[in-house]
Amino acid sequence: MVIIAAAFILIVQLSSNTVEFSRYNNGWNGTSSFFSDLDRHRTTDISDPGTLATQPDNTTLLIIAPYRDPTAKELAAYGEFLKKGNTIFLADDFGTGDEILTGIGSTISILPGNLASLDEQYPDPYTIVAYPSSEESPISLPEDLVLNRAAPLEGGAPLMFTSVMSWNDINGDRRLNLGEEMGTFPVMATESIGSGQLIVLSDPSIFINSMYSPEENANNRNFIQNLTTRGGPVLIDQMNSRTAEAGGFSEIFHLTKTTVIVEIFIICLLMLGTAWAWKRKMM
Repeated sequence: MVIIAAAFILIVQLSSNTVEFSRYNNGWNGTSSFFSDLDRHRTTDISDPGTLATQPDNTTLLIIAPYRDPTAKELAAYGEFLKKGNTIFLADDFGTGDEILTGIGSTISILPGNLASLDEQYPDPYTIVAYPSSEESPISLPEDLVLNRAAPLEGGAPLMFTSVMSWNDINGDRRLNLGEEMGTFPVMATESIGSGQLIVLSDPSIFINSMYSPEENANNRNFIQNLTTRGGPVLIDQMNSRTAEAGGFSEIFHLTKTTVIVEIFIICLLMLGTAWAWKRKMM
């Protein structure tokens, strides 16, 4: 019994998954580093749209890599949340972010295609570098951001652009072809809805470990940390976001690792097992 309990604890501590964008994925394409850096006293996961109506003013909701069609109830909750004077930061490229934007009445849309550029961070034209526009921004912007497979945006007030050496790589060959003109493309935009502020970034990958953690991408990390510490509570959408995907038993293991009561229960179980084994040995 002691051996079984010890093995279970070891498995729990080492558990992970490989689901892209998952908060339980410690690999390059997971978001475990971002979630581990969040201030637990100011951050709340949102799994019920009704919870949004109870939030105080000046609250920020992050919707990262949405992957399913939102329900009418969720869209209504997003809209009312904004109208009350709160902020929604939506990061998406090819998921269902556009459905959310349409559903809440936004003029911003995420267009098809992968933005490529000669102004690249790594030896890959999809790892584009974006720069702030001259527009006044509702959030603090870094001198640049490194993105990966960002999509072009349309509508709203642009906050960040690619460099002029960029193009929309429609056919996905990473090369500038006839009909693919070079120019600047908006990758972050904002607009007011009611008393609130909507901010859209056309690339959720700045939240994954390989784009968030490396020192050369410190601006990505600093931007996200400024976003989540700028004042007011922070909500993480777990209704539509791929960050909520657990994959097998990962969510159970995560609950075990992060819930004090469960940890105490396991320790007590281990102590009882040890006492029982010792008693058997003395008999």
